[in-house]
Amino acid sequence: MTNAIACGQHLTPKRIVFSGDTGIFFTYKQEIELLVKFKQFEGCKLEKAKWEKYAMDADLQIDKEREAYNHLNKEYSSLLVVSKDFQKKYNDEYTAHENTKVELNIQIGKKRTWIKIAAASLTANIGLIYILTR
Repeated sequence: MTNAIACGQHLTPKRIVFSGDTGIFFTYKQEIELLVKFKQFEGCKLEKAKWEKYAMDADLQIDKEREAYNHLNKEYSSLLVVSKDFQKKYNDEYTAHENTKVELNIQIGKKRTWIKIAAASLTANIGLIYILTR
């Protein structure tokens, strides 16, 4: 119980004692238990408020994460298109390079054949000249 000042006098309410126990409605033990329950109830209300705030914060965080995931998914999709384009270009260039190597080998083969023909022709011509000049 609290003290009060009324008309300059300090008033302190006295407990009513009934049959040797304090309080009219509760025994001392029941009053203590009730006060403990009130304190627990206040603590539960604070805890509930904290959990509600935590739930709201978690929902906000989930929304932010979902938004970030959707953004990353869009980026991934666009980069997937770009990578397929690069892959197609690489495959085209690789095929063109392989075709160039095949064509180069054919030209080298033709060149070697012409060199052999020219060397044989030169040898034959030198031999003919040698025979004719003798």
